[in-house]
Amino acid sequence: MSKRRNILLLGGSGFIGKQLAFALANRGWQVTVTSRRPHRNRELLVHPGIRLLAGNITDPTSLRELCDGQHAVINLVGILHEKRKGDFRRIHVDFIKAVVDACSDSGIKRLLHVSALGADQATGSSLYLRSKGEGENLLHTFGQRGLQVTSFQPSVVFGKGDNFINQFAGILRWMVGYFPLACADSKLQPVYVGDLVTMIVNAIDDPDSYSKRYQACGPEVFSLQQILELIITTLRLPVRVLPLGKGLSRLQALILQNLPGKLFTMDNYRSLQTDNVCHDCEPCETSLRQYIRGLSVMFGNKSNYDRFRKDYPRSGNPEGYS
Repeated sequence: MSKRRNILLLGGSGFIGKQLAFALANRGWQVTVTSRRPHRNRELLVHPGIRLLAGNITDPTSLRELCDGQHAVINLVGILHEKRKGDFRRIHVDFIKAVVDACSDSGIKRLLHVSALGADQATGSSLYLRSKGEGENLLHTFGQRGLQVTSFQPSVVFGKGDNFINQFAGILRWMVGYFPLACADSKLQPVYVGDLVTMIVNAIDDPDSYSKRYQACGPEVFSLQQILELIITTLRLPVRVLPLGKGLSRLQALILQNLPGKLFTMDNYRSLQTDNVCHDCEPCETSLRQYIRGLSVMFGNKSNYDRFRKDYPRSGNPEGYS
């Protein structure tokens, strides 16, 4: 890249966004990341190519100001749970309209978007998946009007700091006996955050990616129960998975969605009724099984440290991107 260009990451202070910010900055982009609480994301400032600003991207005026002077925008904004009724639509659909308007007003021609595997406006099994699909369709419709759009549909994303493997590992460490697991047979094809980030970065300047929708999955398909059993075995925990049937899975969702933190909701339950696996696409390389072998170091068991250093994806920056 001969000339430094500007790129705006919406949702850039999240798990995927932070890794993407470093990867882009390492490629020579001047990256702008916004956060309502910048003091919580100061680790981004260690790279001179990353600018961290306080801002509210849901305000149309602020969003337009952020887009001024940018050459491209990447949208990573999304939620798994609604705090209020209508949040899925506000975040996954209405916000997309605001982003497109801001890009158009600022003369931005390149927009990339991270959606979700299984997102489908018509047939999605949950409100989450249907709203994701509607927002993605809206984006690609506008992409026919001079805005070059590419979207990505990842399965569950894992990596350092994720809210999937690390959350389950943290919970299981405090369990003894049996762990009741809803939707234990649901199929997942988790993708490593570094592989997803590489796909996104490589697509920015690739004209062949315009108007395309890319699925992103890892090389292995697991049931949810198999993933938890891998964690349990690796951490040598005194707990066994107790798979719940549909009735008890629904009951667990009804109870947990009303507790602080919303660990599991009825909408999550509905999402898990559709296998989260890729079809007719080349899988990414990084193995979830290999990654989980490093959990013993992350959670305090130092006996496997040497093996972890040998096997875990790495290089000179967070999560091993170049």
